[in-house]
Parts: sequence; structure tokens; C-alpha cells
Amino acid sequence: MQQELIRTVDLGPFKHVVDDGLELRKAAFECVDTLLDSCLDQLNPSSFIVPFLLSGLGDHYDVKMPCHLILSKLADKCPSAVLAVLDSLVEPLEKTIVHRPKGDAVKQEIDRNEDMIRSALRAIAALSRISGSDYSMKFKNLMNKITATPSLAEKYNSVRSE
Repeated sequence: MQQELIRTVDLGPFKHVVDDGLELRKAAFECVDTLLDSCLDQLNPSSFIVPFLLSGLGDHYDVKMPCHLILSKLADKCPSAVLAVLDSLVEPLEKTIVHRPKGDAVKQEIDRNEDMIRSALRAIAALSRISGSDYSMKFKNLMNKITATPSLAEKYNSVRSE
């Protein structure tokens, strides 16, 4: 029987959500990142791009960040594997770059969200360098949305010049 990884804890009048699996998921993606750096020739990137990387791109901030880095590396080192699933990567990346924190968010939350947007834009920039990425209508629409939104276009141009 599998234990529930996300639970709600009552703290007096407040409820706090605890994700017991977060550290494990984060560590798993950091291991994948290390494997990409050290033994890419022994890996089949297609076997983990779709099911695992896709879920990581829609996960918590601490999981998304290494996933963006992994995606950037895969775009550079295994472009054909990434190109094969490019359409499925667009939605979670788009959700990340258009996400806005709540109106009562503290400065730390706002800063973390900005970091996450910049990280996603770095991954998108890496995807745009893949020859043939412009054949994906979903990716093309995402790029049009970025260039048509002044704040996103500014951040995108900034991360491309880094």
C-alpha cells in the first residue's frame, strides 16, 4: 500500500500542505542532470523525456528548476529526441512563464517566480536553437506569445544574451 506523499497539517486556525515526496523528486532530477553530464552516451534520453521530465516541468518550483536545466542540456546534446516531443513540452513551459503569484504574495515568492520564469525562458531559448523547432505550430505560437508580451520579450532577450 502506497503512503500519501502530500498531506494537510492543521496548525491552529491554519492549514499547511506538506509534500513529503518533494525532496526525493528534486534529488532524482538532480541525479538525472549528473548522468547527462557524465554518461550521456549510455542513456536513452527518449525514455525519460516524456513521462518524467514532462511531469517535472509541471511540478513544484524546486523540481521545475533542475528540469529546465535538463531540458536545456537535452536540447543541446540530443536535439532529435527533444524535437520528437516538442509539442508536449510547450504547455508546461507556457504555464510557467505566464504564472503570476497571488496579489498578497511576499517578496520572496515574487522573486522565486521571476527566477522560475527566467529559467523556463532559458530552456525555451535552448529549444529555439534546435534546427526544425519552428515546424512545431505549438512552439511557434509560444514564441509569438513571448515576443508579443513586452515583459516576457524583455526577459527572453535578456536570457538569450547571457
